[in-house]
Amino acid sequence: MPPSIRSTASYLLLIQGSNYLFPLVLLPFLGHKLGVREFGVLAYCQALAQYLILLTDYGHNLSATRVVSLRRDDPAAIAEVFSATMLAKLLLLLGAALLMGAALLGLPDLREHWTILAAAFVGVFANAVTPIWLYQGLEKMKTLVLPNFISKAASLACVMLWVRSPGDAAWAALGISMGTAILAVAALWGVMRGRLAGLVRVSWAAVMGSLRDGFPMFLSLVLVSFYVNFNAILLNHFHGPVAVGQFSMADKIRIAGQTIFTVLGTAFYPRISQYNVSNPAAARALMRRAMIVVFACSCSMFVFVEIFAGMGIRMWLGEPFHDAILLLRLEAVLLPLTSVAFIFGNLGLMALGHHRMVRNIYAAVTLLHLIYVVPFVLYMGAEGTVISVILTELAGAVAFYLCYRRATTGGSSPAPRTRESPTVKEMQV
Repeated sequence: MPPSIRSTASYLLLIQGSNYLFPLVLLPFLGHKLGVREFGVLAYCQALAQYLILLTDYGHNLSATRVVSLRRDDPAAIAEVFSATMLAKLLLLLGAALLMGAALLGLPDLREHWTILAAAFVGVFANAVTPIWLYQGLEKMKTLVLPNFISKAASLACVMLWVRSPGDAAWAALGISMGTAILAVAALWGVMRGRLAGLVRVSWAAVMGSLRDGFPMFLSLVLVSFYVNFNAILLNHFHGPVAVGQFSMADKIRIAGQTIFTVLGTAFYPRISQYNVSNPAAARALMRRAMIVVFACSCSMFVFVEIFAGMGIRMWLGEPFHDAILLLRLEAVLLPLTSVAFIFGNLGLMALGHHRMVRNIYAAVTLLHLIYVVPFVLYMGAEGTVISVILTELAGAVAFYLCYRRATTGGSSPAPRTRESPTVKEMQV
């Protein structure tokens, strides 16, 4: 692994590791203080908030990162990208706020939990204005390591101070959001202090261009998130918040493990994107290294979870979450499957510029998921929810692998020169 990628991977791992380390510390605390039912209500509201985070992210963590990585030596271009992307984020935040307000007005069941959703929306806002994509594209993630750690420690302290009983789910949501808000302030301050980018006057067309460039990634992420977050909502509809609490506990643990290999892989993304334009042979070589690192990591975690799931749940969460043991072992199957999809989808097809192909694959597997998820959840509960996701991820992994093989066969430069995958010269925001 080249030193710059190793360095970026280390900093990303420290940042994302703390993002999930603190929640893992909080899980047993929240489980005991809130109880299974209220923990399920909190998880349900967070699943809804994730849709708003998805809207405000809008794929910029991939599209804007790619543009920044290709134009990092041009300060004027970076300023344009930064300004256009941040203005686009503000428009998306306005849309998210309107959607939240309409949902609370139109759905009585949601109004019952409006305080939790309002607290979660603080995190939605903070996440939207945090320019992680700029730091990643410039390969300056080191700057955010300490602020991220401090923000998560502050979030942990807030939750532990504020949450005392099952009625404190809103305080839990606000405490979690506070960490994101602190990181947002630190990241924006770092941009100004380090003169990484400045706000400049940009045209409306530039803002629309930022939205247009991010749309293929956004649509792909929407399709993924639909069947990921929709599962908790569907499970709550058929079986109630207790089932959601057991499922969400296992799912959060699995996602924490999954973060390790996605962070390692993400460190390769800017350089692979560069090499796909300038040196396709080097891009393929780097891609092979990424495959080895990511897949070896995911398989190791799969074995670890299968061996220690029972012991960990019993010691860490106690008897109320006993049903999460089987769910966690089922969830572990997703680790190697999602690593294959991540390698050949994000690091492969996305970095090559085949955004439409990725979007079509996600659309296909999402439609496939809808065929069987309802009967699986209805008749098998939380176990059926996990099984339906396994089937969907398996289909996606196979599709991404086959499409990547087809895209790279023949040795030609794989990045198509289309409107949604421009060359360096054409990348004007």
